[in-house]
Amino acid sequence: MFTVDHEQAKGFEPIKPGEYEVTVVNYELKTAQSGNNQVVVDYEIRSDVDQPCQGQKILYDNFTVTEKAMWRFHAASKAAGFPSGKSFKSYKEWADELLNKPLRLVVGEREHNGKKYAQVNGFKESEAKAPGPITVSDEEVPF
Repeated sequence: MFTVDHEQAKGFEPIKPGEYEVTVVNYELKTAQSGNNQVVVDYEIRSDVDQPCQGQKILYDNFTVTEKAMWRFHAASKAAGFPSGKSFKSYKEWADELLNKPLRLVVGEREHNGKKYAQVNGFKESEAKAPGPITVSDEEVPF
């Protein structure tokens, strides 16, 4: 099975401000406290790119549907490679299209209840090649 190795007993390192190659891994449609519709997006820091915090998640990036906050939808769409002029019938359709897209996030920090959390401050097009499909041969499958 495995042997316990105390040298491997490391926690996650905090996600520091900077730029990270990520993949959009999840979203949820919600209603903000203000009553506005919201798309809450989660990202995973890519493990196939040499960077800190590989495999860690940046959670709860709120895209609130207001005229003042639409810049975030446009910036994320541009970074994801959606063509200018592309229309969506709903915010769910937009989020479905964003799912699994590689992006480069500009990450800052916010403080809440005395703890620091990663906060998405901007979006850029990924500088890394999109992750490709994984192929597994019959010999690699244990059953």
